[in-house]
Amino acid sequence: MQVYLNGRFLPAAEARIPAFDGGFLYGDGVYTTLRTYRGRAVDLEPHWRRLTAHAHALEIPLDLDFPTLLEIGTQLIRRNGLSEEDGRLRITVSRGGDPAEALPLRNLERLLPTILATLVPVGEHIAGWQKEGISAMVLGPAYARSHFPELKTLNGLTTVLALRQAARTGCQEALLTTSRGRLLEGAVSNLFLVRKGELCTPAARGGFLPGLTRGRVLELADKAGFATQTGNLYRRDLAEADEVFCASSVREILPVVSIDRRPVADGSPGPMTRTLMQAYHEAMSAGRGP
Repeated sequence: MQVYLNGRFLPAAEARIPAFDGGFLYGDGVYTTLRTYRGRAVDLEPHWRRLTAHAHALEIPLDLDFPTLLEIGTQLIRRNGLSEEDGRLRITVSRGGDPAEALPLRNLERLLPTILATLVPVGEHIAGWQKEGISAMVLGPAYARSHFPELKTLNGLTTVLALRQAARTGCQEALLTTSRGRLLEGAVSNLFLVRKGELCTPAARGGFLPGLTRGRVLELADKAGFATQTGNLYRRDLAEADEVFCASSVREILPVVSIDRRPVADGSPGPMTRTLMQAYHEAMSAGRGP
């Protein structure tokens, strides 16, 4: 497998991160992940814009223009033989580091960021999850991203712990809440539910990252004529939902058919979920976005 690291393409086994890199030591960095469709990074430009904005919010002097990133993605697709397959492209940007200063706090513009890009095939299991649905569990605020949740940073410990806890109970996703039971998001996705024919999703008012795919799903729902609502949703709303699904760039739309070992409605993917899932995949596969 070939990766891109700081201006070079090289085998993954030969990639070396500096010992004093701030991303490795402190999670001081940002990243984005997206799906490539048969050799095309359909949604790369909005991901690049968000990556750049989040890097600058952390005062990381990222100088990576879109044509350069597009060429990196194109080369990774070619070098890893994924021109006819879907892939998972991740671009990671970390602070870099200074051996003379354990934790640089001033004059950060002098540090050269580390830029790493990787591309691997999308696992075949995702197609199975889309067809049959997934199981989820609800986890409390200890697992929510409480520090700068609006930024996609490298500090992903709560995500790892949430997914690990979910996996122990046979679940593929964890649904995160506040201390008052307000629903936020999935550990690696945004959350939607259908109630009385209306598509509902938590309002983007803090506490979670409203993903790019979330916006795409709402656009598709509008085009399909579905009523939509953003606002406060609570754990009890899950029990009353007719359908529940999660959305993310790589997994696309995944029906949630059971939560905390209890079926959602009849325990199968619902009609609105199936409609949006098909519309999203067709739009992205055609290379046009929704």
